[in-house]
Amino acid sequence: MTENDIYQELLNMINAQDVVGLPDTPSMKRVLELQFTPEEAELAIKIGLTGGPLEELAQKLGIDKDQLFEKLNTMADKGTMWIDPGGVANPNCRVLGSAAPGLVETGIWGNIRYPHDVELAKHLHQAVYEWSRDNLCQLGFPFAPVWAHPWVLPEDAKPEENLAEFIKDQGYFSISFCPCRLSHWIAEPGDHCEHMLETCLHTGETARWCVEHKQGREITYEEAMGILKRANADGLVHTININGFICNCCDDCCPMFVGYHKLNTQTLIPSPFIPSVDENLCIACGDCEDICPMRAVKVEQIAEIDEAVCIGCGVCVTHCSVGAMALVRRTEQVEVSEELKQAMDEHGQPKA
Repeated sequence: MTENDIYQELLNMINAQDVVGLPDTPSMKRVLELQFTPEEAELAIKIGLTGGPLEELAQKLGIDKDQLFEKLNTMADKGTMWIDPGGVANPNCRVLGSAAPGLVETGIWGNIRYPHDVELAKHLHQAVYEWSRDNLCQLGFPFAPVWAHPWVLPEDAKPEENLAEFIKDQGYFSISFCPCRLSHWIAEPGDHCEHMLETCLHTGETARWCVEHKQGREITYEEAMGILKRANADGLVHTININGFICNCCDDCCPMFVGYHKLNTQTLIPSPFIPSVDENLCIACGDCEDICPMRAVKVEQIAEIDEAVCIGCGVCVTHCSVGAMALVRRTEQVEVSEELKQAMDEHGQPKA
């Protein structure tokens, strides 16, 4: 089998076993070539996305357990292999799929660490767009829940609707670099997104895995809250909450926003809230229109919200200098499709 064949087989294995999958494109294949040696690719195909306990895998593959663990640990450091964190004696090990955490993220979550990372980032920038086009936008339903900014929630918000409350219960926290923005910076210097970079927030076991394999750095709960506040101030939207993986997304690079703005696909599930405008306070300054990542605000005499487009992120509320906007509960709640519920369950999405 040639090297090209082994990487195509690896891509085929991931796409057969992952609910979202990866784009079958030259850019994505080059990312795989850079993240896996041929030996690692062959090993990954045999282990798969389900994997198993280390001792069981060693017996199945006919490899000494210590030697296998050394190989898998090297792969985990490069962001291709999940190994149960915490020094477990017989950890479960599995190949990472597409996302949360997965191969469109982990190669440069920890910034530039390997000689091949700059080239990887350049190909990843193209692959992220292709992933949005060929995979995310083909799911057939919105898939990315939006969390309203915790500090502007209305009084009737439930604990399970408060991202800060969810994070508090997870016990361990880390932060990584956004692969979408970092790859954009490296691929198109001088014409890149200017939003903050260190914004991929992780909790629980995902955070421990990131720290153990240098995919991120450990932070405190207070630091995590500070990151959410700075992200909101930078116009970023809190999204997702899968396997303890929380995004802070911009409308320049994020594959969900690329899907909506460039590929005309509804990718985001709005929060249960929407901005209300106080006509007596609004001065029609236009700040909310400028900052809205969905282009859902128009300002003439006063700010007006397109409720069909608004995702209820709260970015406009925090950027209103005169306090004329506040989040209120939507009168019509967004129903989550059965397809999305199934996909969320497969990815370990916590249920409210």
